[in-house]
Amino acid sequence: MAEGGRKVVIGVDESSFAEEAFNFYAENFLKEDDVIILVHTPERYNFVDANLGTSVDRPHVHRELLEEIKQKVETLEDKYSKKMEDCGIRHGKFVKKHGDAGEAIIAVAEKEKANLIVTGCRGMGLLRRTFLGSVSDYVMHHAHCPVLVCRK
Repeated sequence: MAEGGRKVVIGVDESSFAEEAFNFYAENFLKEDDVIILVHTPERYNFVDANLGTSVDRPHVHRELLEEIKQKVETLEDKYSKKMEDCGIRHGKFVKKHGDAGEAIIAVAEKEKANLIVTGCRGMGLLRRTFLGSVSDYVMHHAHCPVLVCRK
């Protein structure tokens, strides 16, 4: 990837919130020489809690779920590659990380020495945010650079 100007990390997933955040950034803040780093953490399955047993018990189910996750990630990457192309973004990449989404976004931003992080916001209430956690809240409190949180 050729180096450009600002490095902007954008957290993406299959939600409309992520797409709206990307669109808002592209329409209002994008500069011609920005380098865009899209960060995605695929959903995690707990095979034991899902009553699927171990991989020894039902290997075909595990393979199918992993293939489904892989396909979803590829579809998402294709979608955002096209969106970047449509916006005229010349310097961009899609990074897939495992684990917690907020931690992944922060890790990539630090590694890439990002100038800005963009994330969507689901607008959860205090109780849901307390129990489920909020990616945007985590990113705001752990980022080393400015964070743009896009609300619907």
